Amino acid sequence: MHDPRAALLQHNSGHWKGCFIRLGSSGNEDDRFPTSLKVQERDGVIENCLTYLSSGEQRSMNFETVPFTMQVNSSGGWSLGPSAITPLAWVGELSVVHGEERRRVVARHGFHGLDQVVYIVETRQDSEPVAPAQPLECTTRTSGNWVIWQPEPHVELLLDARDRQMGDSTACGLRWITPQGQTHQIVRRYDANGYLEPLSDADIWG
Repeated sequence: MHDPRAALLQHNSGHWKGCFIRLGSSGNEDDRFPTSLKVQERDGVIENCLTYLSSGEQRSMNFETVPFTMQVNSSGGWSLGPSAITPLAWVGELSVVHGEERRRVVARHGFHGLDQVVYIVETRQDSEPVAPAQPLECTTRTSGNWVIWQPEPHVELLLDARDRQMGDSTACGLRWITPQGQTHQIVRRYDANGYLEPLSDADIWG
């Protein structure tokens, strides 16, 4: 029986050093900045505290049970976003983890396509994250309704850059194929009525 809370803690607890890279709507880097993230369980509460190292600003999210708007797979990958959306703006956040490393993406969907994408490289413990060379320029391709950005070798972001209309289903995905050939991926899907669909392993990559 899959326990989302246990999977989340097992694979994501600890102290993560990160590099956040803001990308414009064409997939090119706008800027980047270093971060520190601490994830721990204390007195039954999962605590997440993100620090922007350049400014000292902190953001926290704490919860006892996994929010119903959060989806977690058995390998510790997770996604966050609204429980339902309209053709208007929405934000999806996705993460996959492989041992001591994570890749994350925050995709801001605007009124007429993508507003901004943040690509995040994180490393646990004492190592420094090995971020892509700057300035980052994603290679891009289309696949049906989706655009697929590749910020670094073996990592793909599945994005919806359309000017969406009522009745358009949508998705946001993150795939990372490790040097050992393991595939870690998670896709957040919304149906034609805008409701969040259950996690699925069905492949929609082109």
